[in-house]
Amino acid sequence: MGTNEKLLSSIFDVGRLIRQKMFLDKCFTDLCHSEIEALMFLKDSGTSTMKAIADHLRIKPSSVTPIIDRLFKKGILKRIADKKDRRVTYIALTKNGLKEIDRKHKQIHKNIKKVFIKLSEKNKQDLIKILKKIHAENL
Repeated sequence: MGTNEKLLSSIFDVGRLIRQKMFLDKCFTDLCHSEIEALMFLKDSGTSTMKAIADHLRIKPSSVTPIIDRLFKKGILKRIADKKDRRVTYIALTKNGLKEIDRKHKQIHKNIKKVFIKLSEKNKQDLIKILKKIHAENL
């Protein structure tokens, strides 16, 4: 197996491990990965349009609608009409949604910490640099 194949295999293995650790806790059984990603994005951005959420998730805007609708029905999100342009609707977390995502975010960190616990601080910093470089060079 060549270097690129080993790298790809390792990336898939670590990705699978991280997803498994993220969803260890039962607090995630009610949300899928895309819903969690959308909520994290909204926590960071405050309010957003459907298009911005779709861009962040790297999916078509029509595909983000069912995700947002499910979260809206759960009372986690709210829709805010633009006062100047009736065609524009913003999406934001409700107070309950913010509490829920904060709780889930803490649990994610707790679970993910288990994946990287055996890495030294230097290894972690090196990994961060490498991942940021890969991300920046491929935007």
